[in-house]
Amino acid sequence: GRGNYDGGEFLNNTDVRVTALMDVFEDRLQSTRANLSKQSEAKGRPAIAEANLFKGHKAYEKLVQSKDVDLVLVTSPPYFHPDHLEAAVSAGKHVYLEKPVATDVTGCLKVKNIGQKFNGKVSMHVGLQKRYDVGYRGMVERIHRGEIGDIVLGQTFYYTNDLGRQNKPGMPDLEARIRNWVFDRALSGDILVEQNIHILDIVNWAMKAHPVKAVGTSGRALRKEVGGIPADYLCSDHFILTYTYPGDVHISFNSNQFKNRGYRQSGERFFGTKGASESHQGGPATINYNQLEEGQKTADKVDCGKVDLHAAVGTKMKALVDGVKAGSFQNECDMGAETTLTTILGRMAAYTGKEVSWDKMMKSGENWNLKLNLDSLGSGGAVSMK
Repeated sequence: GRGNYDGGEFLNNTDVRVTALMDVFEDRLQSTRANLSKQSEAKGRPAIAEANLFKGHKAYEKLVQSKDVDLVLVTSPPYFHPDHLEAAVSAGKHVYLEKPVATDVTGCLKVKNIGQKFNGKVSMHVGLQKRYDVGYRGMVERIHRGEIGDIVLGQTFYYTNDLGRQNKPGMPDLEARIRNWVFDRALSGDILVEQNIHILDIVNWAMKAHPVKAVGTSGRALRKEVGGIPADYLCSDHFILTYTYPGDVHISFNSNQFKNRGYRQSGERFFGTKGASESHQGGPATINYNQLEEGQKTADKVDCGKVDLHAAVGTKMKALVDGVKAGSFQNECDMGAETTLTTILGRMAAYTGKEVSWDKMMKSGENWNLKLNLDSLGSGGAVSMK
């Protein structure tokens, strides 16, 4: 679904042409081709040719070699992101890599290394679009100018709905697992890494740092079973965490993914020595001053702009394409890996029930190695796991 959305936003906000597609499932390949071809033709751009449809879990190796491809959009399950990124940049292609950059520490370190190796050779964007949002930029710029003083405390949260299941009755377990990848810890990273990453990216951005340690818990209060997902790999449905940043600054983070009749709210509050900031998805980002400085003519409360993440996606994609055209190759691998590692730190603390330091996480060697046999996915035949 994200590939369809991102592909459409590239068409809406830039002058790219969608020239090739890769997927492991025939139905998804054909439905995405129909959707993006329709959008392309509405803009006077050609439909996607049959010859540029690549099916199979290794088909990305052929797609990145296509002479019709300049930029690769990676919206596969995050477990595969490091390998897909490496293949694309090694073939000389620019990349828009959806978040998170990986699902484990080893994958994040690989992405960091890829960023260093190909820095200045191609553009490598990571799908953390909040950094391109007008409201967030206005707020964080004021924080960095010292308008709320030194940050002493933060409160952040991401409460949202449960996600839809993609498996059908009678579907083989492996196919169901891949289609339901957002519920699989190894394939997605868990909800903290795959979805909640947007909030923690704002924290790192505002703090100009990553956390030094984390403590917390997680659980499955309502999520008991999802088709195809082994019990040991089923994602949590909530997290409650405390991150400690340099200077002993404590940032709380709470999240859930519940069937909760449409309740959805996410946001960030930072409390400083001179004031506070507050931001909510779909609402304004504001700065509130404890008191006005002598000679200050602004109001006690400043509206930094509305948070509009849909618009931010388009802004980010346009920045990527414009940069490529201008020969200004941007590299977000290190930032994307550091934010992903921040979520992994919280996940590690929640899973173990113990305080985990950044240094301990980095030395952990954490590596999800599923060894899945994906050769028969979407073929209608039997599937198995090694």
